[in-house]
Amino acid sequence: MESFNNRRAPVYSKLGLACSSQPLAATVGRDILKAGGNAADAAVAMAAMVNVTEPMMNGLGGDSFMLVHWQGKFHGLNASGRSGAKFSIAALKAAGFESMPAAGGATVSVPGALDGYLALHEKFGSMELKDLLEPAARHAEEGYAVSLKISQAWAWGASKLQRFSPDADAYLPGGKAPAAGQIFAQPDLAATWRKVGREGRSAFYSGDIRDRILEVLSKNGGFLEAADFEPLQAEWVEPISAPYRGHRILELPPNGQGIVVLLALRMLEKFDMQAAFESDPAAASHLVLEAIKLAFADATRAVGDPRFSDIPVEKLLSDSYIHERHALIQRDRALDNPPAGRIYGDTTYLTVMDKDRNAVSLITSISDVFGSGIIVPGTGVILHNRGADFVMEEGHPNAAAPGKRVRHTILPSMMLNTDGSLRLSFGCMGANMQPQGQVQILVNLIDRGMNLQQAIDAPRVRVLDGHRISVEPHLETPGFAERLAAMGHIVVEGEEIPADWTLPHDFMRTFEGSAQAIMVEHGGASICGASDPRLDGIACPE
Repeated sequence: MESFNNRRAPVYSKLGLACSSQPLAATVGRDILKAGGNAADAAVAMAAMVNVTEPMMNGLGGDSFMLVHWQGKFHGLNASGRSGAKFSIAALKAAGFESMPAAGGATVSVPGALDGYLALHEKFGSMELKDLLEPAARHAEEGYAVSLKISQAWAWGASKLQRFSPDADAYLPGGKAPAAGQIFAQPDLAATWRKVGREGRSAFYSGDIRDRILEVLSKNGGFLEAADFEPLQAEWVEPISAPYRGHRILELPPNGQGIVVLLALRMLEKFDMQAAFESDPAAASHLVLEAIKLAFADATRAVGDPRFSDIPVEKLLSDSYIHERHALIQRDRALDNPPAGRIYGDTTYLTVMDKDRNAVSLITSISDVFGSGIIVPGTGVILHNRGADFVMEEGHPNAAAPGKRVRHTILPSMMLNTDGSLRLSFGCMGANMQPQGQVQILVNLIDRGMNLQQAIDAPRVRVLDGHRISVEPHLETPGFAERLAAMGHIVVEGEEIPADWTLPHDFMRTFEGSAQAIMVEHGGASICGASDPRLDGIACPE
């Protein structure tokens, strides 16, 4: 037996596995599998539970993306909502905005998350919807103990709720965010989830809840109206993919930013990353940072809603273009940094695989911490601020426009074996850390030969903006940060939680994301799960 170390071990299962950043969600997914449900059933139940237990990160007021492996086939689901019919650059300027606001009613598009959960359940689910949602509703009604790391993010976002929701008591009992271990209940949210269980889509996208959303937005400068909620927000799409050292990596197409992962990996494939990490981990991490910077620059310039402009996915992933971009990387010097994309973002990622090796890779988000800051009275719903990612620049692929999906930061992923079979279902939450985390986990697995938990645990680096990066402690590599600084990177230290979310700070920017993953082992005879220690999660076997 190896000598003791304080790292987590990967979790193995003969049957199914559920992984989440929140233990209650993972155990609910496991319980659904044990009750005879499949991976889609478990994913829906887990999505409802993370809404209850991580309300500053995701919920009915947000969006969701999914990759699904079912009976040997792969499916993509884009459940990002569209902007309102009254939303435009001209309307924003008339409202007094010269650039997109960070929060408030103007940043709210139609929430797409629930349409995504319902589409997944309709296509692949086997259990009654109300039964899948009841565990979350029960915990919301009866209360649960708030986890440690979630309580910290909750405290950071409290000032946003106080600014944009005149009555924030629903999520700030006694005017304060709940502390770790404090019992928190949300009866309004419980009633909303039960209503969804009984009535399905109409419970949220028409009737009383929709009207309450419109009422609160009308008081906060929103651009939505009743007709905007009528079209289905979820859409089944064909995943995009690219090879990396014999494997194929699957991502969702634009308006998502999964292409950032594929671009970075294709550039890194031209380096011997195994040898680079063995000889100089700092120099190897520099290559990762530079590839990611270039990939972000491409996404910032080119990615938007493909219904509004041509997104040159094939050209971006072509051999000639990758060669051109790779040639810009200097081994010993940081590039003058192109835009790195959105820094902030609070998101929840989960993955589940059943005994038949069907799998769901699901990410759901209200964008920034507590989204728009707007609580819909009497519902427990917090509206997202995803519209803050639009740009007010005419002709840009991501320009603000009516009925449009914004360029999205959230991205679930899967990795295939050389024969096209599923090998890995995984993702990493954390705004622009999401593609960066995915790239580093894959390099750790494929190039560095780590097991799944080691690949997630290993210290990471993060592109911020300009020359700025954040670096986790690399205890086994003395002088790691100093080596990167010598190459021209500006290393940013983390900060304590600020008192106000609007203050300039690097809290959460220096957070290196939180990943969950399930890998198929031994030809499918078993599966391996891993959960990131950077949040409170677990991998829970059936």
